[in-house]
Amino acid sequence: MNNLSDIKKVLLMKQEELQQRISTTQSTEREETKGGEDDNAQLWEASEIRDDLDDEAEAELGEVNKALARLDAGQYGTCSSCGKPIGETRLKAVPYASLCMNCAEAEA
Repeated sequence: MNNLSDIKKVLLMKQEELQQRISTTQSTEREETKGGEDDNAQLWEASEIRDDLDDEAEAELGEVNKALARLDAGQYGTCSSCGKPIGETRLKAVPYASLCMNCAEAEA
């Protein structure tokens, strides 16, 4: 995945997937609130789970958008903490990674 256009395609596909996931969970939430009040506890629990998933997807979408900005700025693949290159294996696993493994481990 050394080719920047291939990387951009992967990031754009991930962006689209996350936007679709967010849209779907929000749509599902609206549909459930239209229904009756059969079991408020179940609806509340399902809503909490969807909210958590939605928050995760929005956070991940933010990281993807930042990676696209780094790509456009010519900074993609460079650790935002130490300035060293991010390993190709890490970028294949997490194409929106902004930290090299050493810096990511230090933050954890």
